[in-house]
Amino acid sequence: MRKLISLALCAGLAAGLSACSAEEGAEPETSLALQDDSSYVLTPAEGAEPLPDAGAVIALAVNDDGVETGVNAMLWQGVQAFCENFGYTAQLYEAEGDDAQANQDSLRRAAESGAELVVCAGADMEVPLFELQNNYPTVNYLMLDGEPHSDDYASYTTASNVHCVLFSEEQAGYLAGYAAVADGYTSLGFLGADMQPGIVRYGTGFLQGAQAAAEQNGMEVTLKIWYSGLYDASDEITARMGGWYAEGTQVIFAVGGTLAQSCIDAVQDSSGRVIAADWDQSALGGQVLGSAVKRFSTVVQNQLYGFYADGAGWNEDQSGQTERVGVSAGGVGLASAQWGFLEFAPEEYDDVYNRLVSGALRVERYSDPDPEGLIQAPNVTVDYQN
Repeated sequence: MRKLISLALCAGLAAGLSACSAEEGAEPETSLALQDDSSYVLTPAEGAEPLPDAGAVIALAVNDDGVETGVNAMLWQGVQAFCENFGYTAQLYEAEGDDAQANQDSLRRAAESGAELVVCAGADMEVPLFELQNNYPTVNYLMLDGEPHSDDYASYTTASNVHCVLFSEEQAGYLAGYAAVADGYTSLGFLGADMQPGIVRYGTGFLQGAQAAAEQNGMEVTLKIWYSGLYDASDEITARMGGWYAEGTQVIFAVGGTLAQSCIDAVQDSSGRVIAADWDQSALGGQVLGSAVKRFSTVVQNQLYGFYADGAGWNEDQSGQTERVGVSAGGVGLASAQWGFLEFAPEEYDDVYNRLVSGALRVERYSDPDPEGLIQAPNVTVDYQN
């Protein structure tokens, strides 16, 4: 049986969908657009077959950022929710340092713990998993938001006991750009930590979404784009963003590391706003207009369900393979728990989201920040700062 990802199975339904049939494995409680990653719990549908290997250990290996906030927090929440709901055992292995060796050690400890499946995520785990994946052939791995590769990026190899899941950042970026312009903002900024493909996809999606909303509403928009080369909040970033706000930029979409914090620091003396990325960062303060999120908790729960529904293993479509999840699987969206947009209502967002799911709206995936004029945005004047 192929993996049962309930959100994906329900994706084609209209906004306001409330349930899938029992044989599809589980029931979402709300529309894909408004699903809140922080409160999502995958539950078995009435009559669903019990999953095998009750009590088996599922281990999460993470870097030293902890699991109190951010991506690690959402992953750990998702693993725990799945284990509690379906009768498995969750174990956490945190790196004891901030270097590659410490991350590899956390993966090794997880693999040697007796875990049937080890979950990891992100760039910090890509090289460690590349180096370890063949050492423990009886251990299965689920990697989110990354793929195993050599330290020099010369080789990308995913072993048969590994399944990788990437996110459609361009769709999340599109929704952020559309929401900002639909909310009435016409002077935008995009701050990316660097030109890695995932960050670039956020940016090019943001531009496409801004263009779509501007065209629909008969607006003219300006967009500054800067790839800073820095991931951490700093005085340099704060000063640069303060200059943007002083020059009239109303909303800055900050992607990568803790850059959203620098934008928050820069906006203290103005009416500017910030859109954050990857997880819901509304806790940073009232200046956060919204967050374009990868729904780590939602996706990891559905992936774990698929793994066990297939008999506690990766099937032929998953073994050694990478899949990409986006709106149709409920994998990306805008954080909905605290809605900061005033003119762009949740109902309108729900409609835009479902038009993306149906294909009525289309987002192109670009990994080049300036793809030779391929993005047609006549309503958006773009100023590249690099």
